Amino acid sequence: MREMRRQGERKFLWMVVMTLVVLGLVLIGLVYGWTAVLTAPCLLGRAGTLWLLFYLLEKLQKRLEER
Repeated sequence: MREMRRQGERKFLWMVVMTLVVLGLVLIGLVYGWTAVLTAPCLLGRAGTLWLLFYLLEKLQKRLEER
């Protein structure tokens, strides 16, 4: 049961991150011009940071449950 919930949370996180990246790129393109979309590496870097934070919190949760 918990594993299914975690899988659902991971899928939800990926959907949120991808939505933020895509919407962020579209908004940047509309507001600042499409050449400004070259900031995509910054957006992807932030998405990677969110993923890393989620991953580390999940590992911490598993470690605390084992105690």
